[in-house]
Amino acid sequence: MERRGARRLLAGLRGHEIIEIGAPEWERLRTYIQADLGGVVVAAAWVTILYATVRREGWLLAIVVLLLTLAAFLLRAIHLIHHYRRFAAVVVFALSNWIVAVAVTSVVPFALATLALAVLLPVLVAVQHMNHDRLSAMLGATMLVGTVLVVVGSLTPGVGLEPLVPKTVMDALAIVFIPFITILVSLAAWQNHGMLVARTEALRESRARLVAAADRERCQIERNLAQGAQRRLAAAAEQTGEARRLLDADPGQAGPLLARLSDDLQEASAELRGLAHGIYPPQLGQYGLETALRAAAQHAPIPTTVHASGVGRYPPEIEINIYFCLLEALRNAVGHAGERAEVIITLQDRNGLSFDFRDNGVGCDPGLVHTGTGMINMNDRLGAIGGTLTIDTRPGGGLRLHGHLPRSVLESAGVERSRQERGGAVRGGLHAVWHLIARVYTSLQRSTHPHPHQYIVTGLWAIMGVALGAGAVAAAAFAGMHQLWLLALAGGCGTVALLVVAALRVVKRHRIDHAIGLSAAITWCYALTLTAMIPAALPYATLVIVSPVLLSVAFLPRRRFKVIMGCTVAAAVAVTLAGRLAPGAGPAGDAPGWLVDIVVIALVVLGLTRASYLAWHNHVMLVARAEALQESRARLVAAADRERREIERNLHDGAQQRLVAAAVQSRVAQRLMDTDPAQAVPVLAQLSSDLREAQAELRDLAHGIYPPQLAESGLEAALRAATRHSPLPTEIRAAGLGRYPPEIEINIYFCLLEALQNAAKHAGEQATVTIGLREQDGLSFDLADTGIGCHPGLIRTGHGITNMYDRLGAIGGTLTIETSPGTGLRLHGHIPATAWRDAG
Repeated sequence: MERRGARRLLAGLRGHEIIEIGAPEWERLRTYIQADLGGVVVAAAWVTILYATVRREGWLLAIVVLLLTLAAFLLRAIHLIHHYRRFAAVVVFALSNWIVAVAVTSVVPFALATLALAVLLPVLVAVQHMNHDRLSAMLGATMLVGTVLVVVGSLTPGVGLEPLVPKTVMDALAIVFIPFITILVSLAAWQNHGMLVARTEALRESRARLVAAADRERCQIERNLAQGAQRRLAAAAEQTGEARRLLDADPGQAGPLLARLSDDLQEASAELRGLAHGIYPPQLGQYGLETALRAAAQHAPIPTTVHASGVGRYPPEIEINIYFCLLEALRNAVGHAGERAEVIITLQDRNGLSFDFRDNGVGCDPGLVHTGTGMINMNDRLGAIGGTLTIDTRPGGGLRLHGHLPRSVLESAGVERSRQERGGAVRGGLHAVWHLIARVYTSLQRSTHPHPHQYIVTGLWAIMGVALGAGAVAAAAFAGMHQLWLLALAGGCGTVALLVVAALRVVKRHRIDHAIGLSAAITWCYALTLTAMIPAALPYATLVIVSPVLLSVAFLPRRRFKVIMGCTVAAAVAVTLAGRLAPGAGPAGDAPGWLVDIVVIALVVLGLTRASYLAWHNHVMLVARAEALQESRARLVAAADRERREIERNLHDGAQQRLVAAAVQSRVAQRLMDTDPAQAVPVLAQLSSDLREAQAELRDLAHGIYPPQLAESGLEAALRAATRHSPLPTEIRAAGLGRYPPEIEINIYFCLLEALQNAAKHAGEQATVTIGLREQDGLSFDLADTGIGCHPGLIRTGHGITNMYDRLGAIGGTLTIETSPGTGLRLHGHIPATAWRDAG
């Protein structure tokens, strides 16, 4: 039963671990919001103490109420994460921050310096949890809220409480909260940095596991055929020959033998049918996912119920992967949930295709989930088609799996949107706002490519523009007012501009990490100097100091990124002290108030735009770096599933049909033995011929799935056997080869087999092929043909070449191709020695 009330809200805080294998994004998001919640609770407690002991002002009590409201929002966000609603949790987190920020600033405008940075927090958290469309909508909302915040903080007088508050209290609040929010921003950037690395590594490992799982499945299918149907066919062929001999010698014994033969053939046909259905269930292709799962549930050894809501037909690659994920989960429940366990599977199409798998079994320790092959295979399969799998379990609490394919994945696969999502119009408007801002920003920096040099140069030019503009205004004011502080300000701005010019020259010649470090130092010095001279610029400075840490996410190693984080927090402390304690460079009333307000609003919007764009850039990099691996993983899964369907089709249309016909012929021969024995002779002859053909067909199919020579004699022997059937003359040159781990041998074998098939199709009838294998600093192979070749641009469009790239990349190898029209084609593959040492 679900918890209710406060207990239900608090469940997420002390709940058991939510696991996302390979990329624990759910747990990281919950941890981050918990840290934010802790800071809010501490802040509320501190302000309450101030209210009780220092000054009983209503504004302090109002801040306590707002902070407690924010805490309630954060509790709700944690509860949503616990129920796998990550997007909704991020939205609640964002709304809570934004509402409280605007409300507090409208009451006490001096909080603008503290809360300008808080507006940026939600979008930094959202970078790794949202797709392009939703993140762009959130960025649009961030820009709108930030603009409203700075306008409210600059133009509204508040409720008149600031003159009543001691300056020391306001300074203490700023000095505590600005560095604290800077720490939260840095932690969000750190999480994005860690996710960038972890997701790439996880995808590489997942790709390798997918290839290994497909090859293990090949081996298992070949073994099942060899030990099952092939043996039965061999025995049936012997029985048929014996029946023909008995027909002449002892006709009375031939009848019972044919009866046993008929039963054996029926059993072999049923066994082959069961094997084919296990490879690819026919209900899945004919009727869809729901029907196939209900059929699997009927044959499950534990009670299993399937519920479905709004589920229709989906592309085969989606249906088969979800089906086998849930089938794996069902096998896991049978093996580990306990004898009295029951299973409920729920499918629903709501903002994407989701499934929930629950059992009420014994559960397990969350740490064991990461080591389970079945769970990892499920995660790999679902991830390969763009979905996510999360696991919730504890000892005695059963197991729950939640899988989700976003609507964007379904639409990219050709599934039309079933209904309009709520909030679509609002999201579309916010999306347009952000893309308008992004278009203006990219036109100013004259590039849309997310390259760090371009962002550094753009940032330095922005600093130079602000410095030159401020210097020009100060120089003009000095000419009329003759105030020394204005002259000092103009000189300081000119110095910053000269430093930027020097930095621009250095950036072009140095490495990325040096360029980022230099840019960061100038940015922090600029923010500190500007704030010391003009304390009103503190809201803008808080946004400026976090730009380097946001820029560093995608480009610095972990150790140097930690240095940037530490320096960012130190810069936040220094800037806050300068903004709150420094008197500024001149009299406070020299500049018109309206001018100061306009400048502050423009600067804050500028700083917020750059920080938001850097967050967008980090999202782009997160996606771009993983995209190639994700596409490779998807292609590997699709290829394995196509192969499944082809094997099932070959079994069904070939050997299985022959077995059914053979069983019918054996029954016909049995009847003829009683009525017309002479007519049974040709029937038995035809039966014997059909069985031999079925044997040969099944043997060839099994050898194509996994060649027995590969496991028995190694790579060279298997390749020589394969080249004997090649339509092109093929020579193999190999020296000093040994035995290697199975995953290395089988991937090289199928790469070269794919290359041979490619040469047979495209090289021309007069071409010859040469294959060279050698062990030197690893295992290398070369395949060259003397065919017609092709344009290099056409190479990457072929499925065969792509499959070779994917296979070798999955085991840590590389593939290079050389070709041009009229010069044939050469492939060179290399697998480092570390790859097979790691493999075995």
